[in-house]
Amino acid sequence: MVSNSIEINLIAGALGAEIQGVDLSQPLDNVTFEHIHQALLDHCVIFFRGQDITPDQQHDFAKRWGKVHFHPHIKGLPERPEIFEIVKDKDDVHTLGGDWHTDQMFTETPVRATMLYAKEVPPHGGDTLFANAYLAYETLSVGMKGILDGLYTRNTYNMRKNRASAMQVNDIEERPVEAEHPLIRTHSETGRKAVYISYEGITRNIVGMTEAESAPILTYLRKHLTRPEFTCRFRWEEGSLAMWDNRCVQHLAINDYHGHRRVMHRITVAGERTH
Repeated sequence: MVSNSIEINLIAGALGAEIQGVDLSQPLDNVTFEHIHQALLDHCVIFFRGQDITPDQQHDFAKRWGKVHFHPHIKGLPERPEIFEIVKDKDDVHTLGGDWHTDQMFTETPVRATMLYAKEVPPHGGDTLFANAYLAYETLSVGMKGILDGLYTRNTYNMRKNRASAMQVNDIEERPVEAEHPLIRTHSETGRKAVYISYEGITRNIVGMTEAESAPILTYLRKHLTRPEFTCRFRWEEGSLAMWDNRCVQHLAINDYHGHRRVMHRITVAGERTH
């Protein structure tokens, strides 16, 4: 227990905590918000269950964390364009976010935090996995840390080729966007270091190396970062809300509910340049 009615319960050893005693449909006082903020810094991803919030209320909660980010390519809700709806219909094959990644690493200023709210969930399946990138770095050998510190990666993405079938996109160019980021990122609030990569379709190579030369290092780091003991798993319910810190977390949406529909509302908090 941290104050009055707020309770923080860890869901795994590596990361993740459920927060109880908070109604996100109501304005939060500063003390309550600071407890929630610290919980995110401590546990990297936080979860709230049983929430009944409107898009405006989700937007208001996101604003407490900083400037709200507009996705550069995906259309938002008509009444609240900062939020976009992720829909996977029962016949869709592709799932948005179905590979281990951190959000919008292909941009110069990747989003700081992502907030996902469950509107409609399948009767089973559709869980999300999260991985702690701090632990991935901290458990590397001294020699490997020495090799990786100071390196940068090239990250690219083509929204037109990779979007989910149910997503509504704005007019976008055929050529992919591209950005460079430190392979080992220092968190701007905690000062801890984390392995900062995404799947091979985004993090293409280490700057100064070819893709073939980079592959052994990046492949090792991807496998290392997503070791089971570095992860947690969240089972969604209608009214669940998850928020994660993209500076130190990777996530993956599990595509195991074909024949059922899933609807989520996503909003993100603007980030900062990584270098």
